[in-house]
Amino acid sequence: MEKSKLIKRITDILKVNGCFNIGELEGETPSICSGELGSFVGLLEYFTENYVEMNIYNPSSMSSDPIDSCETKYDKFNKDTLNEILFICEQWEAECIRTEKRISN
Repeated sequence: MEKSKLIKRITDILKVNGCFNIGELEGETPSICSGELGSFVGLLEYFTENYVEMNIYNPSSMSSDPIDSCETKYDKFNKDTLNEILFICEQWEAECIRTEKRISN
């Protein structure tokens, strides 16, 4: 699938189901690693219609809190990363559908 179609599918899911944090998914869904710079790691963890929030971590730190964060537009990512984002968004979509079914019963 080309980048523009991947981005459209991602944003369509988020328009319907809303933004979410990776921690809201059921199970052990790992964050997407966007890259490393020295001892720092960028993890994609918050997804909205317009951007992804990347949290920057120092893996050698005792703290689980990010040391910084930045917002990145979807068109800045390569196709592999967009496919990973789409996979996670599809999991979010499925969870939202399951929740709606539980509520309607």
